[in-house]
Amino acid sequence: MNSLYLENSIIGSLFRFFSQYFSTATRPTQFLLTWLVIAQLALQSFPSLRFLHRNFLSRVTHRCLNSYYRALRNGTVTGRSLRLQTAELACRLIPTALQNEPVFLSVDDTTVPKFGKKFDAVSLLHDHACHTGKPYVNGHCFVSLTLSVPVLNQHEGKAPHIRYLAVPVGYRMWTKERTKLELAGDLIEEVMPLLKDRQVLLLFDSWYAKIPLIERVLQYPHLAFICNVRSDSAMYELPPLPSGKPGRPKKRGKRIHLDDFNLSWDMDGMKVGHRIVLTHICGNRRIHAYVSCTASGSRRLFFSTLDPSTLHMSCAWQERKILRDAPADGMDYYPLKLYKLRWAIETNYYEQKTFWSLNAYRIRRQNGIEHMVNLVNLVHSSLKMLPYLDEHFAKYQNASPQELRSHISWQIQHEIFFGTLVSKAQTAKNSTDLVQALCKLASSTSEAA
Repeated sequence: MNSLYLENSIIGSLFRFFSQYFSTATRPTQFLLTWLVIAQLALQSFPSLRFLHRNFLSRVTHRCLNSYYRALRNGTVTGRSLRLQTAELACRLIPTALQNEPVFLSVDDTTVPKFGKKFDAVSLLHDHACHTGKPYVNGHCFVSLTLSVPVLNQHEGKAPHIRYLAVPVGYRMWTKERTKLELAGDLIEEVMPLLKDRQVLLLFDSWYAKIPLIERVLQYPHLAFICNVRSDSAMYELPPLPSGKPGRPKKRGKRIHLDDFNLSWDMDGMKVGHRIVLTHICGNRRIHAYVSCTASGSRRLFFSTLDPSTLHMSCAWQERKILRDAPADGMDYYPLKLYKLRWAIETNYYEQKTFWSLNAYRIRRQNGIEHMVNLVNLVHSSLKMLPYLDEHFAKYQNASPQELRSHISWQIQHEIFFGTLVSKAQTAKNSTDLVQALCKLASSTSEAA
């Protein structure tokens, strides 16, 4: 890297920050992957690796395009190592005053359409979010994990509030060899050792509310889940007290349905009912069941293993109004409020697909695709964390990652321009050579920007 803009510069700061993700790789591979990440910030788009190399990387590293393809295929830096580093950094964001606050995990999957037939693991997938009128698309499916951690957010002239920052941890590519439930369980088990001293709440929708995943979740005593389930899910009353009659006592009471809930509580414009029930998917564990009903009459069913009385959460200091307005007599219904934090994973999908070129990859092999997708995720998640990790970016705590990227991109181009200008000035034999170099540099920088 050019020493003219390495020390005390934003490029130097970014280089040191991102290189820690690749500490297990050789120095040449670490060098290439770090520059690959910085290039995504400099150009604010990522249509292809060739685009990054042609418009940025070739001018700052002088390494050929194949060198970057080889770096992506290396086995020393894995998707798992990138995800663990992201999760570790996210845990560092939690200030000392909020160490007892719960953290949230969200799992879901997203579809990336691919029209070519040369990609590994391409298959016909059902996409419920597709608005083209065709429910099936040809493409890839990725299972992801998002870690939401509490941070203190300070607005000028106002008391600090607790904000839950949703950090996308990473992706696993689905193939027919393993189910999405297995991949989701793997992602959860990767990060749980980092969260062993915290209260952890897992959020997922009805598709993941199945026994194979729930059995893996229930093995962690400090991990509870809150999920939406199918409205026809079997629920039972608690077993009746022993009657003294001969025979084996009943394990469950009578089956109950949505209509058996008393919708007596008003919450965020909905009528809500609550009961403690038994279900098949949770075995003999007593869980909290919630039924919500909108003004139109639409009803949804939710299960939660969280005992509201054991929740260690400073509700009054929450930034979000739906979490802050929690009367003492309504705490039994609070887990249903917490489920709304799951929407952050959908927001991350939207941002990464719309602004971060998540779906633009042109790599054919499965390992390379998964590696590239996790690199894109790494950049996006890092810009969500940087305002809380580096005081130089603190003013962007209330801005979007896209705004911070725009600022960083301008700074990178600015430093490269003047770094190259100084270098040309030192080697130029006359002023004509310097002027020509300046014009060429200005032209190339504007094109790259």
